[in-house]
Formats: sequence, structure tokens, C-alpha cells
Amino acid sequence: MPPLTALRAFEAAGRLGGFTPAARELGVTPGAVTAHLKTLESTLGVALFTRHPRGVSLTEAGARVLPEFTAAFEALTAAVQSLEAEATPSLVRIATTPDLAQLWLSPHLPVLRDQGFEVMPVPVAAPDAARGQADLALSFQPVAGAGVPLIAVAAPGISQSDWAQARRLQLAGPLGDWMRWAQAAGVAEATRGPVIAQAALALEEAAHGAGVLVIAAPLAAAALAQGRVVQVSPVTAGSGMALRLEALRELAQGSASARVLAALRAQI
Repeated sequence: MPPLTALRAFEAAGRLGGFTPAARELGVTPGAVTAHLKTLESTLGVALFTRHPRGVSLTEAGARVLPEFTAAFEALTAAVQSLEAEATPSLVRIATTPDLAQLWLSPHLPVLRDQGFEVMPVPVAAPDAARGQADLALSFQPVAGAGVPLIAVAAPGISQSDWAQARRLQLAGPLGDWMRWAQAAGVAEATRGPVIAQAALALEEAAHGAGVLVIAAPLAAAALAQGRVVQVSPVTAGSGMALRLEALRELAQGSASARVLAALRAQI
């Protein structure tokens, strides 16, 4: 029997169409996936992928057996999850980004724990890649409408004259789109400040007086409630992103996962 890690690497690479996305899903390097597949092809004596200058594709043999491996790993995952549910029926795992885990999910967990649920955040780069690792996925997704509002926040005590001339803290991506908010507010863009990739760090900088930060409202809600930052203007702008909570597997009616899904969706 070939190593299970090598079989898993083949299934992920075949399903996702490449070694790099497979590596992201499995939490390893592309080089590790390549090594696993070389081991598997050598052990079985069959080529599963054709290597190209810009990627790979399944061979006829690989494409023929891939659905069987996908079904097998789905069955194995379901069996493991059933066993976990038997052992810890109140445990619910939620895959999400580190920023969402810290800034939105964590403040909602005490109420759920008071209701008897054990909710475990599973920080991942892309929640939809948490197949087999979590029960639910929480993420921002693009939408056709306005989406969640963008707001401008800064340290407490800032005046309108101060924030109108303050340095701009730039949160990278659509969840910190300064241009959208500035156009809605009818103000000139502030002096450019640093571009920050992490929302939690950007909020810390704003709370310590480093400048004005435009950020999606759900990410700033806890800091606003705690008084660590204040909203400098009532103006909001659409982000084009929506906060979504979805099941990563079929949930039994009345299960802990189904009940947590309903409870958190009511808060979105």
C-alpha cells in the first residue's frame, strides 16, 4: 500500500489542477507534493501527471482513477468526523482567516460557550480550502451589491479638523478601500501612510493614533464597542464584499454545527 500522504497529494493535486493549490490545501510546500507524487508514481509504476513548462495535467490513467480516490477520501473524512462527533458532540470547528477569527468570531464565542458549545476557530488562508478540517467556513465573498459597509475609524479624541488632515492608514484589499470611502465622503484622500496587510494590526495602529483607517465595519465592531477606536464620520461606502458563513459538509438537523451555524448567521 503506498503511503497515505502520497495518495492524498495525488487526489488534491488532481482535483485542484496543480501542485501549488494542493500544497496550500494540505499545508505543505509544493516541493513536498512533488516528492510525494514521485514516490507514488515510482511505487505504482504508472505516470499520473504530465509535466508541462507552466503546470501539470492528469494522464489518462490519473484522470480515470481520480474520482475513486476523491470518493474514498470523502468517505474517510466523513468517518473521522462522525467519530469526532461521537467523542465531542458539542465541538464545532470554524475555518476562517486569522483577521476574522480575532476581530469578528472571537467576540461572538462567549455567548456560544455559555450555551454549551465548544467552538474552535481554525485559522486558514482560504476557508474554502479547509476541506476535512472544519465544519463551517466564515469568509468575506464578493457580491454584486454594496456588501458590508466601509467606515473610517481613528483613536478616541480626534476632531473633524484633525481627521480631515490625518495620515491615511491603508488596509490592503477591498476591505480597506480608501478611495471608495473618500469618494462617498466627498473628501480628498489623506496623506498616504503605510499599507498594512493584517486588519488586526491596522486597527492597533489606528487605536494608537497612527492615522485614520478605512475598514469593513464587521472587523471594527468589537474595537468600537470597547472604545478603542471611534468612527470619525457617519459616512459609509459599500465594500462589494459580504460576510458569509457556510457549512463545509452536510449537517445533521439539530446537531451542534447546525445550531451554531444558525446562531452566527443571525449575527451577520
